[in-house]
Amino acid sequence: MKTPLAAFAALLIPACGAHAEDASLSAAPEPASYVRVCDAFGTGYFYIPGTETCLKVGGYLRVEAAGGDPNEQDTVPGGGGDSWSTRSRLALRLSSAADTEHGTLSTYGEAEIENVDNGPTSLNIENAYLELGGLRVGYSDTLYTEFTGDAGNTINDYYDVNYGDFGRTQIRYTYGEETGLSFALSAEDDSDANSSVVADAAKPDDDYMPDLVAAFGYSAEGFRIRAVGGYDESMNAGAVKLRMDGTLGPVELFAMGGWNTNGSEPNNYARWSGDWALWVGGTFKMTEKAAMNASANFDQGGDAEAALNMTYTIAPGFTVAPEINYRNRMDEKAGPNAKDWGGVIRLQRNF
Repeated sequence: MKTPLAAFAALLIPACGAHAEDASLSAAPEPASYVRVCDAFGTGYFYIPGTETCLKVGGYLRVEAAGGDPNEQDTVPGGGGDSWSTRSRLALRLSSAADTEHGTLSTYGEAEIENVDNGPTSLNIENAYLELGGLRVGYSDTLYTEFTGDAGNTINDYYDVNYGDFGRTQIRYTYGEETGLSFALSAEDDSDANSSVVADAAKPDDDYMPDLVAAFGYSAEGFRIRAVGGYDESMNAGAVKLRMDGTLGPVELFAMGGWNTNGSEPNNYARWSGDWALWVGGTFKMTEKAAMNASANFDQGGDAEAALNMTYTIAPGFTVAPEINYRNRMDEKAGPNAKDWGGVIRLQRNF
């Protein structure tokens, strides 16, 4: 019996080996497909697999604590109370870009998830627009503010002397590069509720006529000048701003002035008191990791406010910024016991 069994086993083993070899060949893994880096539009982009569109994902996480009457942290009627306010925010940013025969086609979206004082968590869309060449359509900061920039690098860069910190759905065209001449035009949807400081706040801006903004600027090494004007169609009034920036070694300085075409009444683009407003400030780069920022604002109505902070980079992408704030006439604005000083500290991780 041993001889026939041995012969059968000798025939069976090679056959099984052949089948095992075929199975291993058919189950061989495919070559790995890696995401390609896209450097045509800056750092952080990668190609969406199977397309020529580049994508970038980023954002930041921010935690703040603020106190003092200027930051509306009074717990006693009439001001003068002691309290802290806390705020935590997660901002997610998504950018895409691709070359087309008409120029670069790009999109940008930014969503903010925020919680204040342990209350209900809110979701805010900060940006949602597309661009083709110099044309932009969608929701973003008004051209009136984006072209001239914020009032410095402080956290609370204004209280009462508002330079126009709001967003609009708009159609915009911009021409120019980072250096040399540039100009921009935009038609902006004004159907949202007006700021409470605007004279016709109770009147809905729900008609076919948009607000209009025009801007012009020139930039060279170490110097920049920009001008912008906004027209509030519902009030048949507007405002203009002129800003100059200069760099002297580690010091960056700016001055910006605003003029209300109808000083007796604030409008969508002139949200300060009186005919004129002034914003000044600067940044001193102390070291590679530390910088000091200052800003001060004034208007014809007698408002005066200021901020001073220092930002320090603890690790790449992670900064801390303590800041002191001043806002005049708080006894008139918040109650007889309110004080003019406050403060805030911010920790932020960019990614």
